[in-house]
Amino acid sequence: MTATGHHIPGMMATLASYEGVFGPYHPQTLALATALALALCASGRIDEGRPLLRRALLDLTKHHPRNHPVRIRALEAWHQLLRQDGDLPGELVIQRELAECGSQAIS
Repeated sequence: MTATGHHIPGMMATLASYEGVFGPYHPQTLALATALALALCASGRIDEGRPLLRRALLDLTKHHPRNHPVRIRALEAWHQLLRQDGDLPGELVIQRELAECGSQAIS
């Protein structure tokens, strides 16, 4: 899901609604949180997007299987942010995690 800056208020309202309807740990809620975090980062609001993505990834890791598609998407997004920051050690850790999740899905 790609969004420009003018979609962000609607995404925020929908996220609040999803949290109320589905709960904060539902995959749909966390998928939207990931998409919103990416939209915030893309619009230059990294100070808001990064913590939201981190929280979504932690909640996905805690409440869903390691190779859940929404968790994989959040890991990919986190990897992208680390690459943009030039954080090679962090990027390698996430790259390894993604590879391990992929090999679990195959076996």
